Amino acid sequence: MWNKRRALIGGVSLCVLIATSVWFVRNHDENNTPLFSNGDSSYGVSSSNPIAVDVGMKVLKDGGNAVDAAIAVSYALGVVEPYGSGIGGGGGMLIAKEGEEPTFIDYREVAPSSLEGKTGVPGFVAGMEYVNKKYGTTSMTKLIDPAIEYAEKGFKVDELLASRLFYASGRMDVSNLSSFFPKGEAIKAGQELKQPELAEQLTYIKQNGAAGFYQKDIANRLAEETSISLEDLQEYEVEERQPVVSTYKGNEIIAAPPPFSGITVIQMLKMMEKENVNINEQEVDYKAIKKIKEIAYADRVKEISDPAFYPQDVERFLSDEYIESLLENSEKREVEGADQEHESTTHFVVIDKEGTTVSTTNTLSNFFGLGKQVDGFFLNNNADTYGSIGVNNPEPGKRARTFTSPLIIRKEGEWVMGVGTPGGTRIPQVLNQVLARHFQGGEGLEKAVETPRFIFDQDTLYIEPTTPEEVIEQMSAFDVQSKTSDVYYGGIQLLVKDLGNGRITGVGDSRRNGVWKHS
Repeated sequence: MWNKRRALIGGVSLCVLIATSVWFVRNHDENNTPLFSNGDSSYGVSSSNPIAVDVGMKVLKDGGNAVDAAIAVSYALGVVEPYGSGIGGGGGMLIAKEGEEPTFIDYREVAPSSLEGKTGVPGFVAGMEYVNKKYGTTSMTKLIDPAIEYAEKGFKVDELLASRLFYASGRMDVSNLSSFFPKGEAIKAGQELKQPELAEQLTYIKQNGAAGFYQKDIANRLAEETSISLEDLQEYEVEERQPVVSTYKGNEIIAAPPPFSGITVIQMLKMMEKENVNINEQEVDYKAIKKIKEIAYADRVKEISDPAFYPQDVERFLSDEYIESLLENSEKREVEGADQEHESTTHFVVIDKEGTTVSTTNTLSNFFGLGKQVDGFFLNNNADTYGSIGVNNPEPGKRARTFTSPLIIRKEGEWVMGVGTPGGTRIPQVLNQVLARHFQGGEGLEKAVETPRFIFDQDTLYIEPTTPEEVIEQMSAFDVQSKTSDVYYGGIQLLVKDLGNGRITGVGDSRRNGVWKHS
């Protein structure tokens, strides 16, 4: 494994159910260091890459807000984690400012007018410019500069990037990716990676704005190399949407709306709460969790799609009556045209000194997207995320349904949490486990994140190699198999801010080298 898993913290987690909504801030695991900042104006960043965290922290230190930092982190991750996101892809950004209504920015890729190719119209660059103009306070040129510097001057490759290149090499255009495959072999951890062509394109975007990507030189190259037309690029629009808002364990939960899968995550959590499902250190009701997963995933396939093509009654999907009907009719539901989505996304969270929280998930669809570059950046393979039948079938101008689901959970005036994970198809399962372990099972945040996970895939129960034998014994009713890849089980990134004293705590999932910082 390229990533040494941290030893689970034992004996220090509270073993009682949550008694108050601020339990996690006041009673977090004592062994985490450091958890709290001094003063009432702390801010923080949680991401899967330390370089990106430092980039975001500097923006916040220099007076930028959470959105400014999120833009800088997004561009930086496209350089230092080119397998998970970049200007050739898309994503979604959830923004919640204290005392104001939250909003969601959808810059997901869309299907071009020709459906022959694999690449959707990228939304990343347009999305970053949109949020900068509407919610940012710092010049976009300053926010792109760190990404340009790391692309131009280089950085040391970590084990995760080296591993992703090694395993993806069979489907990548290795002969035209000499920076990543010097002498035909994947670059090794510890070696320096420079991406001069990417630096050139980022500089061009810095100088010309999003127009440089969608209307000028880069657009022409995309039109030459893909089935995307110049008209497709020029017509791309960012969508600002009302987030999905509901309650869970007495707290407000804010999630990404369709075609993202916030509804699915909330449905699972509500069913966990309604059925009072055990998920704690002593006991896990695997049968009930499997049933809940199957119900929510089946409903997602039937109901969730691009709202521009299929209007959806979000409030109904999250009502108590609807949740009850899902549970009562679970045996009658069948999954047709189910999606398969790769785990190759990246998630990060930013909270600024004002308490504004940004929870962002960006993606290229598969690791390194299509495995092919244009002008130094990887193209997405978004076409693979459409279904062959049903409401997620491909249509020109349509956004594909996605499992990604950035979340924000909060208690007004008391605390706010930003959380999310990569993981493709498994994202709702990962979020359900971690949040239910914490809010229902009474586990501290770090323990809830680091406890070995399990994933249901039809009748197979996949477990991490670190799963204790006594836990495996409880799974005897299932076909239990182990997957050794850490990235299969997601990579939770989260931050929590106590709005009373300004203190921040966070978790960076060791499965993807997660790290968080605060000041």
